Amino acid sequence: MRAAVGLSLALALLASHPPAAQSRFSVTVRGGPAQPGSVLEITLTGGSAFSDPGGTIFGQPLVFMPGDTPHVWRTLVGVDVAQPAGVVPFHIDVAAGAGRELAATGTIQVAPRTFATRRLRVAGQFVDPAPAEVGRIVAEAARLDAIFTTVTVPARLGPFVAPLGGTPGSNFGTRSIFNGEARAPHAGVDFRGATGTRIAAPADGRVILAESLFFTGETVVIDHGLGLYSLLAHLSRIDVSAGQLVERGETIGLLGATGRVTGPHLHWTVRLGAVRVDPMRLLALLAPAQSGSRTRGPAGGNAR
Repeated sequence: MRAAVGLSLALALLASHPPAAQSRFSVTVRGGPAQPGSVLEITLTGGSAFSDPGGTIFGQPLVFMPGDTPHVWRTLVGVDVAQPAGVVPFHIDVAAGAGRELAATGTIQVAPRTFATRRLRVAGQFVDPAPAEVGRIVAEAARLDAIFTTVTVPARLGPFVAPLGGTPGSNFGTRSIFNGEARAPHAGVDFRGATGTRIAAPADGRVILAESLFFTGETVVIDHGLGLYSLLAHLSRIDVSAGQLVERGETIGLLGATGRVTGPHLHWTVRLGAVRVDPMRLLALLAPAQSGSRTRGPAGGNAR
């Protein structure tokens, strides 16, 4: 049978339930359209108490957190920037005695998304690093991968705000050519600004990394929970330390031009585990409510 499906935009979802689960579970999805870079929210609702929902989609595990009401669990799903268009299956199961019970199966239709190409000139060492730097680059990449694939379950998730006021560049997913050589797609968005402008935490979380990295310069990584991470790069100064808890809107550093840059700006990457997603799609999904939310918002102005 078709599950109850909640659509905030044009997301195609067909969910089916095994006979034993027909009267117990419904699935809703919001955050479409499902395209490369999208962030979707899946909610599983049961007609009676159940526990420990899980599953898979895009070959990645689904990790749920309790919703705001009983018998409701929610999770976030990212569509990677390189995900091809097509039908993607998923399944959800729950704890049942000593084993697992299949709660729902279904598919998500991923639509295509076109990205531009950008050509940039940067310092030569950021395109062809010296042999002495290669070990550092490899070690930093492995360290970030280990961070992004660590999943914690928060007490609450969101809402999110932009870490810097103003209009961000529409460069997520842009195919990057540095000094004539093709590199990986741009996996974040850039905000232009003056050096010294304060940068805010996009949402509550724990600082996992706060130091200088080869490509991203002075960098802060925040764990928001459910495998959702913010990486804020090219800062001129870091004002937080690893292990520190931060709240949405709290200053984490100042805008700068460190690492591989062509000028002062903030680069904001969002990762959902191994998946590279568009920060602006995340903001559209998890924006603060119009009333009843904290008033601390995105940073603006220069540091004093």
